Amino acid sequence: MKKSFIWLLIFGGGLLLVCAVLFMAYGSTLHSGLKGTIRQKLLDFMDEKAEESQFNGTVLVAKNGKILFQKGYGFSNYSIKALNQLDTEFRIASLTKSFTALSILQLETAGELKTTDPISKYFPAFQNGKIITIHDLLTHSSGVKNHFKLTDTTQPITIPDFINLMGRQKLSYTPGSKYMYSDTGYMILAGIIEKVSGESYGQYLRDHIFRIAGMNHTYLWSLDTEKLATGYQNMREIVMKDDESQLKGAGDIISTVGDLLKYTNAIHNNRLLPPAEVKKMETGYIDSARWGVFKYGYGWNVADNFISFGKYMIEHNGSLPGFKSELVDFVHDRITVIILSNNNGTWNSGALSRELASICLEKRYWFYQKYF
Repeated sequence: MKKSFIWLLIFGGGLLLVCAVLFMAYGSTLHSGLKGTIRQKLLDFMDEKAEESQFNGTVLVAKNGKILFQKGYGFSNYSIKALNQLDTEFRIASLTKSFTALSILQLETAGELKTTDPISKYFPAFQNGKIITIHDLLTHSSGVKNHFKLTDTTQPITIPDFINLMGRQKLSYTPGSKYMYSDTGYMILAGIIEKVSGESYGQYLRDHIFRIAGMNHTYLWSLDTEKLATGYQNMREIVMKDDESQLKGAGDIISTVGDLLKYTNAIHNNRLLPPAEVKKMETGYIDSARWGVFKYGYGWNVADNFISFGKYMIEHNGSLPGFKSELVDFVHDRITVIILSNNNGTWNSGALSRELASICLEKRYWFYQKYF
């Protein structure tokens, strides 16, 4: 009986060891097959990835604010066979939200507002405005309804009309009680920026962010741009139907990978915000993904766990018809990955950006990281 038990333990232990070896071998990728410099490894990996997934867009990877790798893939306009270049401009969609959050914190730094302020301070007629704070709007926990179901999004809307519309609506839930992603909340924040600064949202961004950071190829969406890539869905051309005004503060910025690197560098160099406000922006306040993998800060998702290789990371993605975007920044390691694409589809921009980062960090990339 004792011998049988011992043999059972040996067999079980051996089986566990084999499973562990197989899990390490097939459950993760160390990219040990990639050779040469970090730049060469990134190039070889991304070239192969782009070919197998028909990636269309531009990729940039930087360390300590300096470019390690950048390259354009596919077509900015397939019908005329125009290639994506490093200066090709893309809609960055919800990456816009970090600019809105940063603007709010700039105004807080200037003593013009506080993130603890109720929005009734700025819009007195807003129903339930006394119990919704700026912090609630920034963290997608305000309870405001989705305006896309309340207005014709193909038509222009002014901020006063938008605030008047939303101010008449009942809340979906008690402010601060849970996370529910909301373009509407960030449009209200754009209204607060205009109210407090006395400038239009676009002019505020130009004066206080784009110009300071040296972002010469970044602006709000317009019809008369020359370098804007054509948007595709699985390489079928998409016509954007929503009016730009319906995305103000939430998804209306156009930029390049180079300009977005200038943006992150300006944040880290404290040219846009003092250190205390940067820390406030990059702190996670509320769970924004399964199992608390991500927490939402002010305009950024924040992680410091298995999804980020045990390192402190901020990220945000964006998605609009025809476009995808991703910016991942390992804050303490100063590894930055920026992906802008004009071919939306089922591919995961966050998974790709973190796998590129894993090459720089020399970390295993586990299969389950692809699903976040």
